Amino acid sequence: MTEWYQAKISRLCELNNVEEKRDVLTDIKIKFGSLSNRDAEQVARCLDYGPLYSQLTSSDRYDDREVIEQICDVLTILFSVLEPGEIYQRYLVEVSTLLTNPNANVRLLMLREFQRTASHPQRIYQLLEDTNLLISIINRIGDNDLTVAECAMNIVKKIGGDPNGLHILYKGELLRTFARLLQKDTISFRVYEVIVDIAKTSRIALEVSAQSGFLNSLISMLDDEDVLLQLNALEILTQLAIFEEGLSYLEQQEVLSKLVQKIAQANENSLSNLLIPGLMKFFGNVARHWPNELFSKYPVIISALFEVIDGGDQTLLGPALDTLGFVSVSVEGKYALQALGDAMIGALKTIGEVVQRMPTTLRIRGLNNLTLILDVKRPEQDNRILSLTKLWFDSLCDDSLGMIVAICRQPFADIRQAGLEVLAVVGSQVWGQEYISTYPGLVEFLLDRSVEMFKDCIDVKFEVVKRLSQAEQHVFDAETMQKFKQFVNEGPYFVDINREIAIEGAL
Repeated sequence: MTEWYQAKISRLCELNNVEEKRDVLTDIKIKFGSLSNRDAEQVARCLDYGPLYSQLTSSDRYDDREVIEQICDVLTILFSVLEPGEIYQRYLVEVSTLLTNPNANVRLLMLREFQRTASHPQRIYQLLEDTNLLISIINRIGDNDLTVAECAMNIVKKIGGDPNGLHILYKGELLRTFARLLQKDTISFRVYEVIVDIAKTSRIALEVSAQSGFLNSLISMLDDEDVLLQLNALEILTQLAIFEEGLSYLEQQEVLSKLVQKIAQANENSLSNLLIPGLMKFFGNVARHWPNELFSKYPVIISALFEVIDGGDQTLLGPALDTLGFVSVSVEGKYALQALGDAMIGALKTIGEVVQRMPTTLRIRGLNNLTLILDVKRPEQDNRILSLTKLWFDSLCDDSLGMIVAICRQPFADIRQAGLEVLAVVGSQVWGQEYISTYPGLVEFLLDRSVEMFKDCIDVKFEVVKRLSQAEQHVFDAETMQKFKQFVNEGPYFVDINREIAIEGAL
């Protein structure tokens, strides 16, 4: 069985005509695809891949991108039926050489095979024992092709997540390879992303990463005069801050105090204003996981947040609303905001203004964050939290539900969907169900499938009705509840054939 494939590969190597080469590769792919799993594995295991590797490395083939791409496709299919690491064991020298091939498809082929090995707990040791290979993989983080670089990053993250791999990465020549890559401004943040992703996997990983000195190097960028560098550093450090030990480490390094000071001094420097969105995002993510700690230790952050929201500066308002949404995700965060008194009520009035009068992108952002602010998962609902979300909803404007319903009737898919998502959250809470039950024409609008033209809106409206079908017994009458349940049973894309025929007959 293998002989046919080997003969085809030999024929491929003899040909010079590009079209004929493509035909041979297509034949191989089609025939291999028709094999049973057992036969496919046997063929893939018995094949001599040397001639195909030669085709990838022959100097006169570099310009023949389509053929090389097709060879990579065939090899990907063949490799996939083998055990991770099997190809590496058989062709140690060849696969390592292919990592530096001029063609990105070839480099990616090999890296994806190494990624399979790195993802296999019993096979990863093969990579850990080959220092030269690890150096080659780390160097690919600096690849000109972003897809190749991201694949290399994922492999190194996997290796760093292994207890043995963690210690190997930050020693000797591998450590020096990281350091050399960090000297290149265009790719340094790829390396920092890998380092932080490894650091947040465990307390030990954080300690080892910190000992390498790379985390301190990243933190020092917060003092750089280049605001863009500071923003990039903030983006990556945010990932460390949402890991409990990571947040503690950043506090020990006085990073949070330093960032709080930047917010406090924002008005003193026009360039500092450029940092505010990144700082808001950073603290918003921290507050999403540790709201009480943030509120108690760094109250200036929350004060600054509400100042930005009240200030109405559209360039800062979007990130500030996102931060408020992050803080509000958990019930704990909602209670922390409630404890601030009237500040949250004022912010909600601002959101009410935003979703009615601001540019569309900001209106949608406001609605999306309003969804987070009001959302409470069913198991967490009790009288206390429902009273709070009702108060917040009522604070938006004089007729909050009327405002949301008007948005849900907009003819534009993006803002209509955002409005329906708010309505879904409202419809999942008893007070919201009561509001919907008494709002003129709203139930009929929700049950009318003919008014929705956009798939995303159809899906969200279905979710609204589904939540209403689970409403408390006293809210809707029996007939309405039956209509809700029938709507849900029919599914989101149901079409009433009889109604369609009646409409056509009337035309």
